[in-house]
Formats: sequence, structure tokens, C-alpha cells
Amino acid sequence: MRWPRLTLSIRSKLLLVSLVLLAIPLVGYSFVREMENVLRTGQEQVLLATARAVATTLHDRPELLERRAVAAGDDASLAAAPSTGEIEQIVKSLRRSSSRIWVIDRQHRLLALEGGLRRDSLEATEREPGLWERIAEPVLRPLYKLLLERPREDFDDALPEQVLSGGREVYSALSGVPASRWRQTTDQRAVILSAAHPIWVGDEVVGAVVVEETTNAVLSLRNRAIEQLIAVTLAVFLLGAGTLLFFASSLSRRLQRLRDSAEHAIDAQGRVMHGLPAASDGDEIGDLSRSFSAMLERLADYTTYLERMADRLSHELRTPVAVVSSSLENLKSETVPDSARVYITRAEEGVKRLNLILTRIAEATRLEQMLRHADRERFDLGRVVSGCVAGYAGAFPAFRFDLHLPERRIEIDGSPDLIAQALDKLVENAMDFSEAGRPIEVSVALTDGEARLAVANEGPELPAAMQGRLFESMISMRRDAATERRNTPHLGLGLFIVRLIAEFHHGRAMARNREDRRGVVVQMVLPLPNPEKSGATDTPNRAGAHARPDLNKADN
Repeated sequence: MRWPRLTLSIRSKLLLVSLVLLAIPLVGYSFVREMENVLRTGQEQVLLATARAVATTLHDRPELLERRAVAAGDDASLAAAPSTGEIEQIVKSLRRSSSRIWVIDRQHRLLALEGGLRRDSLEATEREPGLWERIAEPVLRPLYKLLLERPREDFDDALPEQVLSGGREVYSALSGVPASRWRQTTDQRAVILSAAHPIWVGDEVVGAVVVEETTNAVLSLRNRAIEQLIAVTLAVFLLGAGTLLFFASSLSRRLQRLRDSAEHAIDAQGRVMHGLPAASDGDEIGDLSRSFSAMLERLADYTTYLERMADRLSHELRTPVAVVSSSLENLKSETVPDSARVYITRAEEGVKRLNLILTRIAEATRLEQMLRHADRERFDLGRVVSGCVAGYAGAFPAFRFDLHLPERRIEIDGSPDLIAQALDKLVENAMDFSEAGRPIEVSVALTDGEARLAVANEGPELPAAMQGRLFESMISMRRDAATERRNTPHLGLGLFIVRLIAEFHHGRAMARNREDRRGVVVQMVLPLPNPEKSGATDTPNRAGAHARPDLNKADN
């Protein structure tokens, strides 16, 4: 299975390349998680060290751990109070902020409890954010809430009974082995780290010291690092993507200018209209522009050479043709057998046809040059067409011409002589493909704000493969019968001339089959003058100038 090829612009490709920057937050997040693990391990070691320090203070001091059994009354309680108070003083002097230390004996009886797990408000306050954080924080706050777990200080910090009696770290410490444990608070709102260390009297464990602290401080540091990572990554990504987009846009604009210049330098027929300005940039696009400019310059020289070749050939061939023609004339004056005069007549006809071909090639070349300098005027299209059709009716009585004109005047800007010449070619083309006696319809119409000059004839339909090539130079579809009937050669220049004249009037030439499938319609579509231009007066009737058209002036 062949996958469809995905087409992307330079901007899209560079934006995809910029997605590589997304690897930065992934690497940064891995680093932050590793940092969090290091901080948790460090916190665990600190709590174990604190528990060891408290336990070391209480080592080999059994009198501090003795609790006299309360037999009865308040005297026993008063007797036990000094020992308990002294333990609390020792614990208080060694505890850390936002931590809790408690001491138990081997019977899991609580001897001392000091401190709390909630952080002070000043301690929990976040540091002053920077400028970028103040700008980005309102935008990124929803993302922070979605990705990060905020530490909470409203958790239940009561000391559960099961921790006193069944905590794993407590059992381990009473067995003589320091231990630590992570556990959730009873309301599942915070995580507490507990570190326990045994209290020794000689070789016997008589109690344990337990130090507790939440992981909220580590969690706050982790959140702050991730927030900074997200903010910095966003800034770097926006800066990098913006830079790449600007660079891609600059490249795209330069390539688009180069493309537009190349497209405008050559017209639809492949002629070089003007050169391509060479860029002065020193990069690859500048080299490409200079290469295009040099290539178009060479192509323009070669096109000019080809355009002048017809004139040169016509000029060079006229001398030998004249020599042949004069030789035939001299030969006719000599006494030659009658059988040889047939060949002389054929040679004369061939020379005449060759002269006609050279004349038509030269005329087509001169027409292209004349169009560049022809004057324009505003004239009535219907009046020019009606005068020409009247001339066709008198010059070609074997054909019937039907003229259809609109009720209103249709004025266009251009050359009436050129329009008459184009109509000559269209009518000649229709007669070559039509039988004598069949109508040839000539019409002028106004459609969609454009003037349409159409000539329709009955005859063979236009092949689909030829509809796009019919107006090219040296393209002919004439039948041999038509050629023999008019006894003139055809080079396929007639409709080419029609196209040139239509383009001179900023219009276009079109050919299509008739809707009744009985022939072909060839038409010129010409734009109307702009309404804001001043109105032109009626031009003189040019029908007389074209009443007797000479259709042999140029070939179709």
C-alpha cells in the first residue's frame, strides 16, 4: 500500500522541528523528580539523626524513664511529674520546627510529646515571585492546579493509638534497630515521615524516641521547581518557536517573491516578457535567484532568435525563389515539348505557394510586433462586425451568413482594424470546415459584463484533445478537401492570430462544440471599458473599410 505524500510548507516543517524543544521539560521534570527523591532521603536521614540525638541524651538515665505507679491520689502523680518534665525539656531543646517528637517506654506508654506537624504561616508563605512569574502565573495557574498537588496544612495531626501500639518503626526501635516509615494522616491530606531510635540503658532497650515531620516542605520545593521549569520552558519554547517562525516566514517570503517573479517573467505562451532581478543575498536562495536570472536571460535571447528566424528565413528564401521563378519564366519562352510544359506549370504553382507561405509567415511575425505599438480607441463592436459581414456576403456568395447583434451598443477599447482582421480569420476558419450553402452564424452578445464575438458553423466537432491547443502556432486541423477547394496552403496561424488580437484587447479566445453537437463555435471574449472612464463618442462606420475583406492576407 502506498501512503499519500504529506505536503508541508517551510513554516510547518520548522514548527515541527521546534517540537524538539519539548524534550526540555521532560528532561527537567525527570531532574525535579530525582531532586525530590534526594530531598526525601535527606529528610529521612535528618530525622533519624534527630531521633539518635534525643535518644543519646536519654541513654543510661533510667531515672528519667521511671514512672511510679499511681497507687492512689495525687501524690504519686506529683512525684512522677519532675521526671516527665525533664524529658520534655530535653526533647524541646532538640526538636526541629514543624516536627513532633515523642518518647515511649517498652510498654508503649507515652512519656513525652513535644511539637506539632503544621508549619507556621510565615514558614509556609511562598517566596516573592519574579517578574516573569508574575506575568506567566495568571496564565499558567490552571495548568499548575491540574498538574501539581498543593501541600495542605489543614490535615489532622493527632497521634493515633495504632501508631503508638502498632507502628512498624516503633517495634523496630524497641527491638534495638533504628527505622523510619512513611504514612498517611488519618484524613489522607498529608504524608508523615516517622524516624524511631532506641533508648539504651546498658545492653537493654528501655524505650524509643520517635521524630515525625510532614513532607510538605519537600512538596513545596518540588512544586516551586516544576513551576519554574514550566515557566522557563514556555518562555524558551515561545522564543525558539517565534524565532524559527520568523526565520521560516522570511524564507517563505523570499521564495514566494522568487516564484512570483519567475511566473510573471514568462507568459502563458512561454515567451519571456522581462528579466528576473538577481538578488544580492549571499545564501542559497540568492544563488538560486541569480541562476534563474541568468537562465531567463539566455532563454530570452534564444526566444528572440526563434522569433526572428521566420523573418530571416523569409528574407533568405525569397532570393532563390525569385531565381527559380525567373528561370521558369525564361524556360516558358523557349521552345519545349508540350509534355514538358505540364511540369513547368506545376513548378510555377509550387513557387507561388512557396511565396504565399513566406508572405504569411512574415505577416504573422509583423503582427506580433505591430500589436506592441498599436493605438487604442473606443468603438462600436456591432458596427464593425456588421460592416465585415456585409462584405463577406458579397465576397463569398456560396455561403450564407447569419448576423445576430444586440439591441444596445457594445463599445470596447481597442483597434477596430485588428478586430476586423480577427473576424476575417474566424470566418475563414468556419468556411474551411463548413459545406457550401450551410449557414455561418456571426453574433455579438453581452454576457456577464463581457462582449462575446462568436462565429459558429456546421461541420465536424472539435476533438477534446485539441480544445486546449487550437490557438497555438502551427496547429491546423483542415481537411484536404477544404485545402484543395481553396487551393491555398495552411500553416495553422489563423487562430493563433485571433488569440494574439484577443490578448491585445485584454480578452481571450475560446473554442467549443455547439450545444446541438452539429458543429463548432469559436469566439473572442472581450472586456468592456471601465464605467468610470469618460464616454467616447460614436466612431465612424467602418463597414466600408471591411466590406471586401481579403482573407488571403494571412493564413488560418
